[in-house]
Amino acid sequence: MLNPYFAFGVPIFLLFLYIVFAIIRKKSKLHYIGFVLLLIATFTMAFSFQVLQGLWTLEDNNSTEQLNALRYSPELLWIPLILGGVLAVLNLWRGVKRVQSFREDSN
Repeated sequence: MLNPYFAFGVPIFLLFLYIVFAIIRKKSKLHYIGFVLLLIATFTMAFSFQVLQGLWTLEDNNSTEQLNALRYSPELLWIPLILGGVLAVLNLWRGVKRVQSFREDSN
């Protein structure tokens, strides 16, 4: 799970997917695309947390050989988690604002 192609490739693909759906959201009037963006962001966050848990397991088991075999700094694994968290909060905020606007329009 700590393979750099896997640990960083999946979040990069999800970010690319997020950008594609964000463009679709801007060009269309489909209301559920915002929910799709929220799902992508939360999956990015959950996946990155799972990768970090794998790193912490290695650290707890004192597997210095495997930790030294990593070809990247383990601190870089926090970047996709933070990015996913920021995107999730942003989309959650947009969703709350959209629900409030629907309620105001119905009154």
